[in-house]
Amino acid sequence: MALLTLVYKCDAVHVYWHEQHQYYLADWQGVFRKGDELRAAYLKCVELARTRRGAPWLTDASKFTAIDPADTTWISEVFWPEFIKAGAKYQAAISPKKEIAKLSANRATENLAQSGFQTTVHATRAEAEAAIAEWRAKHERG
Repeated sequence: MALLTLVYKCDAVHVYWHEQHQYYLADWQGVFRKGDELRAAYLKCVELARTRRGAPWLTDASKFTAIDPADTTWISEVFWPEFIKAGAKYQAAISPKKEIAKLSANRATENLAQSGFQTTVHATRAEAEAAIAEWRAKHERG
């Protein structure tokens, strides 16, 4: 049995469900998308979060490109609140490699601290997977 099951794919993101460890993997692609096309990818993540409320997310943004400022605002003001309302509680994120993409990502997530949503940032997928396992163990103990 494959550990990863593809649940959504578009030019901007490929989303998988990790069967064994029960988390979503959002593998953002290194293409520049903006407006409706980019927002549709983010909204699909909201939809998926609703299907498995509370499941952690491993967000691989290492190939991320810059985000249009209008989309950065939309991500901050619309996506994150909807994602959290859909049941998302935690993501282990792999930081973008490009500095301009890091700035975009930081602007899009700057208001998350007060939301109760938890994000940890990692250099590799293995580190992010370990963080998910640690988060899950801590939250399953109560």
